Amino acid sequence: MAFIAADSATIAFAQTEATGSQAPSQTVGASDAKAAKAANRALGTVVIRQLSRTRGLNVDGINVVAEDGVVTLAGTVPETRQIDLATDETRDVSSVREVRNRLTLQTNGK
Repeated sequence: MAFIAADSATIAFAQTEATGSQAPSQTVGASDAKAAKAANRALGTVVIRQLSRTRGLNVDGINVVAEDGVVTLAGTVPETRQIDLATDETRDVSSVREVRNRLTLQTNGK
């Protein structure tokens, strides 16, 4: 029983110490979040630029969302082959860890 009580005291002390240091870590967390958001935007911009430069790919209906190196392609393309083309070109961008392709074939001229 004494061992359990000692562990509980240690846990309580650790929780108190962690609580006392939350204010600075929240500030760091906020700046980290801003940096991550900026990095995600920058990666999305690079991917869009790469797709725009790709011959045979119509990017008008493609939306790009990047989060921590995972890029999601969503929207529509006019030809089936463009779905794979967009995925391949996105994979070629440095910093892209994974591509999630949610592109669909455009139908009825839309």
